[in-house]
Amino acid sequence: MLLAGLMLASVAPWRCFSAGSHESRAGRTAVFDLDGKHILQEPEHLGIINGKLTTGIEYRDVAGLAGLWAPPYVSSNFMLDGRVDGEKVATANWTWRPFQVERQGNPGPIRVSSTTTLIHGERAVIVSFHFKNSSRTAVPLEFFALGWLDKVQEWGFARPTSGTETSVRVEGQRLKLKQGDAMVLVAMNSPAWKWEASGNVGHASFLLSARQSHSVDVVVAIGPAVEAEASLDRLLANPAAAIAATEQAYSGRVRELFQKLPVFESDNAQLVQWYHRSLVHLLMNRWDVPEFALHPYYSTGSVKGGCVANYLWNFGETWEIFPLYDASAARSHIQQFLKCDLLKHFLFNPITGAADGPWYMVNQEKIIGLTYYYVLLTGDTAFLAEKVEGQSIRDHMVTQAMFGDDVSKPMALIDYGPSNSHLELRRGYAYHHVMPDLNARRYANYLRAAKLCELAGRPAPFLRERAALLRPLIKQKLWDAQARWFRFENGKGQSELRYTVQMFKPLGGGVLDRECVDGLLSHLKESEFLSPYGLHSLSKTDPAYDQLDIDNGGGGICTSFPAQIIEKLYQEGRPEIAANILGRLLWWGEAMPYWGDSIAANSKDYRRDTPLQCTFDGAAAAQTIIFGVFGVSVRPEGDLVIKPNPVPFAKRMALKGLKLRGQALEVQVDGEKFEVRSGTRSIRAMSNQAVIVAIKDGAFHVENPDTNRNEK
Repeated sequence: MLLAGLMLASVAPWRCFSAGSHESRAGRTAVFDLDGKHILQEPEHLGIINGKLTTGIEYRDVAGLAGLWAPPYVSSNFMLDGRVDGEKVATANWTWRPFQVERQGNPGPIRVSSTTTLIHGERAVIVSFHFKNSSRTAVPLEFFALGWLDKVQEWGFARPTSGTETSVRVEGQRLKLKQGDAMVLVAMNSPAWKWEASGNVGHASFLLSARQSHSVDVVVAIGPAVEAEASLDRLLANPAAAIAATEQAYSGRVRELFQKLPVFESDNAQLVQWYHRSLVHLLMNRWDVPEFALHPYYSTGSVKGGCVANYLWNFGETWEIFPLYDASAARSHIQQFLKCDLLKHFLFNPITGAADGPWYMVNQEKIIGLTYYYVLLTGDTAFLAEKVEGQSIRDHMVTQAMFGDDVSKPMALIDYGPSNSHLELRRGYAYHHVMPDLNARRYANYLRAAKLCELAGRPAPFLRERAALLRPLIKQKLWDAQARWFRFENGKGQSELRYTVQMFKPLGGGVLDRECVDGLLSHLKESEFLSPYGLHSLSKTDPAYDQLDIDNGGGGICTSFPAQIIEKLYQEGRPEIAANILGRLLWWGEAMPYWGDSIAANSKDYRRDTPLQCTFDGAAAAQTIIFGVFGVSVRPEGDLVIKPNPVPFAKRMALKGLKLRGQALEVQVDGEKFEVRSGTRSIRAMSNQAVIVAIKDGAFHVENPDTNRNEK
């Protein structure tokens, strides 16, 4: 019924467009705009970013600005508040963009509109106001500003907070909130407004005459005093020009995005919107901060300063799409992670580059996968010979693949110890020690590391041997034929069942036989893992299921997991099940400007008790369109494989501008047929076939799909 409903709702005509067709309103790129009436997020979780500064938007009134996070500077309690006749003006309509918010309000005869813009290349924001008084009496207008200020070196999971009061004083037309050698400056471009300071609050007022209109730009800059003063000078000289330049720079960044990544088209507009909304996370989590260790730097989170540190478990979720978008940054981030001891830590600090946090059990899978797909998709095999901490990247991969293993001993399943960090279940429930999903995922680690060794010209055949020994052991030790699921062994040697969605992640890799695959997939049903709005992270039948525990406890799921599993299902040759899950997720693109770390499955809701409200791994959704729906892959020798999968609610689809290994391709799907084009060349095939593009000469040919999925 769900898929049928989606098909009925998807009546948008088949049309062709390019990245340039997204442009409207004087060249402003609108593809990521979202009408505020559709936005699910609370104001506490709503913000914008420009790569140097992020701020919260109190969108329920037309003036609210809440907090400034400009690493390493933070004024978490900064407030810019606007009043008309002593009262806030409620927002009637508003539009969100990654770097800008427009708001309109109408309290009776007074109309107020504002545009809040984070200025490109600056730790500064301009809020442009327009007031229109249609009444017969004058109306007082007011602004209030306050905030503490600190310089913070640690940008981890929580939003950094400011705990040091500022000295507040007025110098001419400027309000200065100073602390040490840093400052927040606030000024208007109209001499009619005068600041005064009382206690720790700045106040400015203006009397708007009857039947009159008035416009003013409020400029806010943060950072070292000299830098903030210079920024304010530049922006006050011509605020309109600064805003126009920012909009132009943003449009350029979006055009660049669609030059590097393929444009996706479909007769299902909802599916296209889901793809687009996924891509916004690549833009919003990019930082260009002089004080950061990497330039550019991609964070786990961004909005309002939450989760700016880079977490390997998150960054590794985008291992296929990120090398297409920013190959140079993929290299630098892999190298930075390898400078950390990934047997002890899982993140690095953006400012110092230093490792932090405990070891996470998925570290080895993520770093091997990141390196494998970077080399495979770019062809940069020379990267494997580069040295990090005195060891080649090739050798690092062997070390990571062999974690917990000893070639001098018989193959055994790894006991990961008593930590409950893999799922972090609540209420005393555990999933630890000998875990089936992590042991099964080791299989791909061995094979990927082995292929990297071969591409580096230094084969390590023992890795394939260890993989072959591991494969039967998992079923022999942990499979429960009656439950049609894998058990885990706790620290007492007892086996328990924990129906976690993590068990679907080994699909498509060849480690599980047909009995196990069919058994696992028998649980993908409404009474267990499925609900109308998504996939649950824990089966509803599991005693550990907790509706309040969104990410891994069952109430919903980590944002990137469904996309990953959909791609695995396509690789496993189960397109109907993959599409069934995909169809349940499309509401994400319509209800949220960006996605947090996890989203509910049985209602249209998101996890609210986390600072990670704009997650980098949100890009995994677009990744699964390219590599799952369109079946794009690269063979180790470099040839490209394209085998689109049928989607019941999208008869016509196209992927334009797919750039891989020196090839620029276009893929057009029409029902059971598809066509691959490159320049003047093209080839047609049926959905049960694959088109192979040779790396040497770009020649096309059609073949039956390769059923060996072990290295995908």
